Amino acid sequence: MAEQLRVMISSTARDLPEHRQKVMDACMRLGMFYPDMMENLTATDANALGVSLKMVDRADIYVGVFAFRYGYVPEGQTVSVTEAEYNRAVERNIPRLVFLMSDDHDIKPGDVETGDGAAKLANLKTRVKAERVVGFFSSADDLKAQVIQALVPYREHDVTTFHYIADIPAPPEVYIAHPYTLLQTHNLIGRQKELRVLTDWITGNELEFDGQKAPADSIRIMNVVAIGGMGKSALTWKWFNDVAPEEMKPLAGRMWWSFYESDATFCGRDGAALVSVN
Repeated sequence: MAEQLRVMISSTARDLPEHRQKVMDACMRLGMFYPDMMENLTATDANALGVSLKMVDRADIYVGVFAFRYGYVPEGQTVSVTEAEYNRAVERNIPRLVFLMSDDHDIKPGDVETGDGAAKLANLKTRVKAERVVGFFSSADDLKAQVIQALVPYREHDVTTFHYIADIPAPPEVYIAHPYTLLQTHNLIGRQKELRVLTDWITGNELEFDGQKAPADSIRIMNVVAIGGMGKSALTWKWFNDVAPEEMKPLAGRMWWSFYESDATFCGRDGAALVSVN
């Protein structure tokens, strides 16, 4: 197993708690990236700037998220902690992945800095955009998806770390190429309607969803479509493991393949594939 890469997550904190959590989730989703952020530290007597710069010093990759606040400027300093973190990443010449909040993103008036801080933030953004190709995010979930996409190339040098290389087991034994790890409990709450639709699909019952009906045998592929974060993978993982084996008898085989992982480069940036054969 390859050693995890440390990802320093840099942003203002007060206005972006959800976004920081989503970036952490993206790192955890990809497995080999350890999210380094203030929230993970225990209490310390060191000053915030010193701690932040040490985090950048041990990072393999810097991820910067910039919204509409410049952030805290320590006494005796001329730049904010957030800009100092970016400056240290530049000095170290480590990979820098930068994401800017778009004008389409919903924000609260209190999350917009004014005065000298606003001018410094504008200058920082101008500089960053001149130095890097940046991404623009319109929501926390959009940011998570973009971070996943941006981090993927840094793990492709060792595909075997993420793709379980083994002989495909003889059917009907299940083949799971990449286990789904974000469902922290065995039980899935709700989604009974969607689970029934999947079951009707493979048992031959007429499908009815959102007022539309179709014979089950007319549908060869079932697409579960929703925006990021709605629980598509959790839903299909639950059905794949607990429902399908009971309903699909005799069962010829099952395969689970995640589009987040390994060499599944033909897909979009979200989702997992479920293939059940009877």
